[in-house]
Amino acid sequence: VHATFLLLIAWVALSYWLKADTKDSVSLRITDASGTLIRTMSGTQAAGLNRVWWDLRYDTTKETTLWTPPRYAPEIPVGAKGRHAPDEARLAVMVPPGTYTVTLSTGGKEMKQTVEVRKDPESGGSEAGIQAQTTLLLAIRDDMNAVVDLVNTIEKIWAQLVSFRATIGDDAARATAEAAADSLEQKFIAVEENLLQLKLTGRGQDDVRYPMMLLNKLGYLAGGVSAAEFAPTTQQLEVAAKLRADAQAAKAQFDGLTTK
Repeated sequence: VHATFLLLIAWVALSYWLKADTKDSVSLRITDASGTLIRTMSGTQAAGLNRVWWDLRYDTTKETTLWTPPRYAPEIPVGAKGRHAPDEARLAVMVPPGTYTVTLSTGGKEMKQTVEVRKDPESGGSEAGIQAQTTLLLAIRDDMNAVVDLVNTIEKIWAQLVSFRATIGDDAARATAEAAADSLEQKFIAVEENLLQLKLTGRGQDDVRYPMMLLNKLGYLAGGVSAAEFAPTTQQLEVAAKLRADAQAAKAQFDGLTTK
């Protein structure tokens, strides 16, 4: 495995040669100096020279999977694999300067190569500032993933309640069962609607009609923090702490519903 760092366009070309076509999977794992896994990629399996490009970023944050139509827009279809939230915020944090190890695995064998990532010499930021920036961005990333996990879980529960209504018979207990399902659904919606804007359809100007909710607020904050290679401001740190508290409060509210 051979690694070439292209400084100007901030990509790493990870090149490897295979003697013959292989049916075994080819994976490339990238770890930092502490051994923490930060990225996993798949490679091609053809004989000869192969190349995978690394954009110097951590894995992207998780993606939402919605199992219900937008609120007040039941005509929006939901496919067999669900649907993704329009204008969903996702984040892929750029790695700070340092030494990284690429491990190529295939056919039960492993090969390793180190890659040195250097600070842009034209940047006015310091390496300490970039490290502080990365620390905050990774914390925001973790909060975004936690919010997505909550959304995805609530959506599954919501979809189960929709299915449950379709199975209720016409006996005297129907009204009671429907009322219980409606009540529970509204309690979960009350949690989810603070995490994600549930009214977005992807049409027209929905994204300017309705306010951003927690997931997109976190994404917006990450965009501001990563706009330049400097340490985050006091205000950005305060906003990050406020949004993390909001995420923790939503998780506590969700836990209260599921445990009771």
